[in-house]
Amino acid sequence: MIDQLMILAESGTLASGGVTPPAVGIGMFTLFMLLLFFTWLTGGAHQRSLDKKQRKTDPDH
Repeated sequence: MIDQLMILAESGTLASGGVTPPAVGIGMFTLFMLLLFFTWLTGGAHQRSLDKKQRKTDPDH
């Protein structure tokens, strides 16, 4: 599917002088990194590690 997207980007660039294939690739990479960040942020894995750190420094536990 990604190869078809790159072919489409190349043909669109030649036809209309639009977005270049590297720009499409950079845009897709940025989009996937943002999705990964939001998944990590809402997944709770970082919250569990913060809880462990708080328990080690909290003198009441």
